[in-house]
Amino acid sequence: MQKMPHVVIIGGGTGSYVVASGLSRMPVRISMLMTMVDDGGSNKIIRDEFGLLPTSGIRQAIVALSDNQTLLRKLFTYRFHQGGEGLKGMTFGNLFMAAMADIMGSQKEGIKETCQLLQVRGNIIPTSYDDVRLVATYEDGSQVVGEHHIDEPSHDGKLKITHLETKPQAKLNPEAKQVLLDADLIIFGPGDFYTNTIANLVVGTIAKTIKKSKAKVLFITNLMTKYGETYNYTAKDFFQDLTKYLPLELIDYVLINSNFNYPPQTIPLYEKEGSIPVKDNLKPSDLNNHVKLIRTDVLSRVMPTKDTSDHLKRSMIRHDSNRLATAIMKLLKK
Repeated sequence: MQKMPHVVIIGGGTGSYVVASGLSRMPVRISMLMTMVDDGGSNKIIRDEFGLLPTSGIRQAIVALSDNQTLLRKLFTYRFHQGGEGLKGMTFGNLFMAAMADIMGSQKEGIKETCQLLQVRGNIIPTSYDDVRLVATYEDGSQVVGEHHIDEPSHDGKLKITHLETKPQAKLNPEAKQVLLDADLIIFGPGDFYTNTIANLVVGTIAKTIKKSKAKVLFITNLMTKYGETYNYTAKDFFQDLTKYLPLELIDYVLINSNFNYPPQTIPLYEKEGSIPVKDNLKPSDLNNHVKLIRTDVLSRVMPTKDTSDHLKRSMIRHDSNRLATAIMKLLKK
């Protein structure tokens, strides 16, 4: 019997959810390595009130890979519409995992038990269990502490991030290290570039571990720029910043969406937030003829609806999970 290829998705948030959702229907073994640095929205309550690491990324990953089609799965995504300042906007899944951590005696065991209960097909592993904060340094020398403040800035969001780190330094989870060494394909992106993608790459020895792995590495570029993280970035800017944290020789593929027929009603809304479509200006010469450039239509035709009790900004223009999965499977067959 042929062994199923092992795909490791590194990130957090909606982007990783979209990738995992498509691959969950494919003949692959999936592991998701997730950041645990979010400190906004309901995650702020999880950190401040319960003393736990944030769980929203883990919760989305569980839903993406869950085979449980009962009411429990739907309940896991439920967001409270009322309940005052403490409960309104909180997801049931985050509260569930906080309770499970208490029952099981640790957040690590709580996550494992939750995955079993939701019949998760694959592994969901925090990149690190260390309690740390992201620290971004900008081109003017200023610094901002905290994922939420980087992601939704009160400072000038046009400033370029020149360096990202965690304080204190986060150690790579040994389980995450083993998964990377065992992988056939490692996927970075799409998603918030600095607070999800790069946030994983500044954890401990992750880049050195990837160098030791036999896996190929795929980077999926974002569809839109983001005020506060990647203001006016082109595809070339994304790639060049990625190579500051992951050496060029470790990257094998870059996947760029080729369909720019975005829903016209969404563009003015993005522009109000300082975001525009990512310009595709990558050339083979930018990749040192080492990285293979893949251009294909991976744009979703469905515009998601936002929960009225969700106070955080969410992307309206997204990748299509099935189209992404098809493109990824073609790489695995090669």
